[in-house]
Amino acid sequence: MCVPYSLILNLPMRKPLSPLQAFATDASGADTRRVNLGTPLREWLSVAHAAEVLSFSLLSPAVDDIGRARREMAAFEGRRPSMIHDAQPAPTESVALLAEQFRVAAEEMEEAGCYELAFTTVSAICRVVAQVGPGPALLATLHLGRIARQMNDLTTAEECYDEVVRRATRTHDSPLAARGQIGRALLHDMRGNMPAAEAAYRKALQLATPKGGAYLMACNGLVTLAINRGALGDALLFGWQLYDASAQGSETRMVSLYELSVVALQAGFPEPAMRGFRQALELAPPARLRISFLGGAIRAAAQLGEVAKVCMLRTDIDRAIAEANQPHDAAGSLLHAADALFAVGKQDDARRTIAACRMLADRFDYHEYTFRADTLEASWRGNDVLTTHSTDVGSPKTVGRRAVDRAFTEGIRRLAALA
Repeated sequence: MCVPYSLILNLPMRKPLSPLQAFATDASGADTRRVNLGTPLREWLSVAHAAEVLSFSLLSPAVDDIGRARREMAAFEGRRPSMIHDAQPAPTESVALLAEQFRVAAEEMEEAGCYELAFTTVSAICRVVAQVGPGPALLATLHLGRIARQMNDLTTAEECYDEVVRRATRTHDSPLAARGQIGRALLHDMRGNMPAAEAAYRKALQLATPKGGAYLMACNGLVTLAINRGALGDALLFGWQLYDASAQGSETRMVSLYELSVVALQAGFPEPAMRGFRQALELAPPARLRISFLGGAIRAAAQLGEVAKVCMLRTDIDRAIAEANQPHDAAGSLLHAADALFAVGKQDDARRTIAACRMLADRFDYHEYTFRADTLEASWRGNDVLTTHSTDVGSPKTVGRRAVDRAFTEGIRRLAALA
């Protein structure tokens, strides 16, 4: 009998579905979202089943079981997941190598919004690597927490992140402790506790390997929080720090362009902001990132008075939402779209859009977005067409085209030159 990973870690986390149940759930969800996954969905079922079979030999994986798993995962050989140990080389031990390949496959499932299959796969891999060593086990736990967070099971995600922080701290593994702190920060952000999120990001930055994955994520989080509170100088500093530490063509580079563009937009420079959003979108980001990038672009288009562009981007947002299955990011982008639509005189479309945002906020208890939707609708009651976006995280509050220092101006010019 396979030992539940929750018992190994002493965590009361959610029970994963069987591979077939997970397949059926994700297939149904894809149909509801009108996304045709076809052959990949069937392939992911095989991957989830192979992970479960391998996990049956928890205490000492048999040679034939490992051989079968290797054959099943041949297409993923040589690839590494996005979440790795920033201070250690790639694993060479056979089970740890296989675990990474299964997690690469799980990331493909996540990208398609198939979270049940991803959760089932990584749960099995958690059981497989529990006896391999603390590094692979904690990385799998972090991955499981990320999937749970995307499924809006914040309790399970918190249990995973807290377990990683406890164990990594006990073994003085700062890079993994940093990744656990990043997870905590993301949960605080989703719950609207920004001071706690900032504290966790700063702790992660202290612990992280310079220019490693956790370091980049901490910079990204601090950019977003600085934008939230209107500290544009800090936001620009962290934004360029993120950009310069990221690889050309990487997701982090895409995100850094987006964040820098948000800073430009909030500072009252919609033209370079739009160029930055456009360049980030031209790098072909996955749907989960495209949701936010489009939310930025629609705000810039509204500030530039480009009505047709606003309407086109509204359609693009719906398409990205369907592909990504990311309700938290979807709620934020819909809020931005509603604000932009009202700003260009599309009041009826704006009200339909904010109703869609509110539906997600109410369904998943996104209290911050409920509050922002209330605030935005209240600003509409006087039938004043908005020319700025006063309720969203990327909007000018009291900034406008104000006098800014030389370093800030040079930062904006650098963005315009890049785009």
